[in-house]
Formats: sequence, structure tokens, C-alpha cells
Amino acid sequence: MTSYTKTNNDVLAGNVPIKPPTYKRQQFLLSLIKHLKNKVTATDLQKVVFLYTMESGMNYYDFVPYKYGAYSFQLAQDIEVLCKDGYMTAENRLVEPERYSFAIEINVSAIEKSRGNLLIRKVYERYPYYAIRSEIAEKVLDRVALQTVRAVNRQLVKTEQVLFSIGYEGKSIETFVNILLKNDIRLLCDVRRNPISRKFGFSQGKLQHIVESVGILYVHIPELGIDSTERQSLETQADYSALFAKYEKTLSSKTKALKHTYSLLKSNVRIALMCYEQDPNCCHRTVIKNYLVEHYHTKSEDL
Repeated sequence: MTSYTKTNNDVLAGNVPIKPPTYKRQQFLLSLIKHLKNKVTATDLQKVVFLYTMESGMNYYDFVPYKYGAYSFQLAQDIEVLCKDGYMTAENRLVEPERYSFAIEINVSAIEKSRGNLLIRKVYERYPYYAIRSEIAEKVLDRVALQTVRAVNRQLVKTEQVLFSIGYEGKSIETFVNILLKNDIRLLCDVRRNPISRKFGFSQGKLQHIVESVGILYVHIPELGIDSTERQSLETQADYSALFAKYEKTLSSKTKALKHTYSLLKSNVRIALMCYEQDPNCCHRTVIKNYLVEHYHTKSEDL
């Protein structure tokens, strides 16, 4: 298992970059690691950062329930970036942050000192939601704590068929995934024409990997998308309304894709139509949703 710790080798060799990392959250991460006295595994580092952010109010990262509990995909990505940029060495991923002077105040007393299964157990007991996808909960928890986790998981299970819609604008990938999990969405239906995003976690390959790693299926239906060139001049609600009226007229040529979408709803019970815009009134997913509600009389909800 990969470890992260401090070393003077790079400082002595003059290999440590002086310029701070690009993002404040990365500066925070290195500042926090500065105060860790011993090596820490990748899993432990996730849990230490999780507890610190949850209990200190410095929420630089969001987390999802994952294989070993609370996990941030953005945190894992930042570690890779910091290694690539020289803030951590590629060999054993050792970090020496003392040379840096960041304006990130760290409450040392709030840094969890436990490691290994004891650390994971503390996370699960304090925040049982983050243990619902754990593969080791039975190993690290006692009977009472395990029952609590299972009770939280049961509360999330819904049986009513619902067609949801959701936009990822303004959301981290972890916040987005938590919304899906907390609404018991079993399948994410991506209705973007081109499922590419500059926002971390939302391009097709990465998005599919992330949602399927927490038990949610992913399907891309590009036939239901709108070409990006048609969105370039949108400024007012009237512009959006005109575009969606035009798009609605094309639905008669998309019946195969629409029937497929409804078949996904029937077989998976709770699915979400996904696109970019936060406001459903500014997104064509609402036109798709309204069509399916009208033709198949299903319940719908915007997230």
C-alpha cells in the first residue's frame, strides 16, 4: 500500500519547487501533511483529511462512501498532480512541505492520530453513511456499529419508480455522487451530445468509472443531446425557450432513443437524466423528462 511521509532528501537536493501549487486545496493538503509525524498510507490519508475537513469546517474536499469508507476522487487526483509537479516524489510518494510558506492555518489538535483499522473504525462509527459501500465494515466494526451502518443503508432504499433529472454545474463529483446515492438512483443516463467536461470527474470515461465504482450504472445516449453550437448564443430565458421548443419538435425522430430511456427506467426503477446546467429550465433534459412523463405517466423529480 502506498505511503506518504516527509523527507529532507529533495530539499537538500534542491528539487522541491518553491512556487505554491495551483489550488488552495492542494496547499492545504501539503500543509496538513507537514504536521503528520509518521508515514501514512493512501487509505489513512483519505481518512485523516476526511475527519479534519468534517470536524474543523475547512471543507477543501468532498467525500463519498467507497470501498474502504470516506473517499475523495479529487484528493486522489491532487496527490497524483502533486507527485507529477514535484511536490511529492514519484518514488514512494514522499513529501517535504517545510520549504513552503502557505497561508493555510492548520489546527494541529484536530488532526486524527489513529491509523489503520482503528482510524477506519472511528470514521465508520462517527459517520456511518460513509461506510455503506465498505468492503471491510464487518471486519472493523462491532455488531452494534455494523447494525447502525446497515440501518443507514436501509433508509436509503426506495421502491417508487421515479425519473429524476440532475445537472452537475456547481457540484464536485463527490457531491454529485452523494445526491445520486441518497436518492437511491440506480442508473445515470447521460444525455449530453458530447460527454466531455473540463470539470474534474465529469468526462465520460472518468464519470462512468466513478459512478459504477459506487454501484450506479452509467449509460450515454448521445442521440438525445443538443449540439454545442446551438448553445453558444444563449443569453436569456427566451433564448433557452426558443431552443427547447425547436428541440421538442425533433423528438418525433428520436422515438427509439426515448423508448430506450423509458425501458431503462422500467428495468432500473430509479434513473436520472444528467446534463450540465444546474437550472432544469435551462437544460434540454427537462424536455426529455416532460416527454417521458406525458407519454408514460411516470413520476418525475428535479434534483
